[in-house]
Amino acid sequence: MKIVGVIGRAKRNIDGRQIFQVPEQARRALMQFDNVVTIALLPTSEDFYSHLQDKNDDFSELDKTKLDAVLKWCDGFLAPGGCSWFHFDKYVIDHAMKYDKPFLGYCAGMQYLAGLHSEIEPRMDRIPGETHHNGVKRDSHTNFLIDGTKLKSIIQEDVIPVNSSHYYALNPPLNDDIVISAYSEDGVIEAVEMPDKKFIIGVQWHPEYLLDEHSKKLLQAFVAAL
Repeated sequence: MKIVGVIGRAKRNIDGRQIFQVPEQARRALMQFDNVVTIALLPTSEDFYSHLQDKNDDFSELDKTKLDAVLKWCDGFLAPGGCSWFHFDKYVIDHAMKYDKPFLGYCAGMQYLAGLHSEIEPRMDRIPGETHHNGVKRDSHTNFLIDGTKLKSIIQEDVIPVNSSHYYALNPPLNDDIVISAYSEDGVIEAVEMPDKKFIIGVQWHPEYLLDEHSKKLLQAFVAAL
């Protein structure tokens, strides 16, 4: 049996505090695999609830020990979409890279992957005008997969229809160890990956809502890498 840690997302504020929950659709997409168990990954201290830009990540040894005790049992990690970046996301991504554990990111999860683990600040530009990128539950636009990437070897198509729900787009420069593996017809970066790792891929769209043949191939490859 394999354990996938699904990163919780901030849903609302109560008395000024963030409330973290695991998106149900992201968890359900993995329930189709008999050999996979999902667990919720939630911040273990108030410090981890802070936004990435708020302060540095100089956490106490107790904070790290608590979270490490959970992360070590995970065979891989899933980062769903969200609206904010937290120190907690960075810590999980750094763990996945350090121990070469499979990591799959959706939407904001892809954006976290593209920039959280290094000194490069990813540049997020708002997509101008009315955009087809905001249509999470339907095939809203077309993506082109890049030759020689792991993503294309998994999906085995040149062009695929996808959904998405984002108003901002990731733009270069990216870290040297990150490569772009897909883009949309209007040039928006739609997928990134780390070719030197076993399986670290982020996609801008939401395969957990589509669950079409291409989404299933991606999920199957992620589970196979666990």
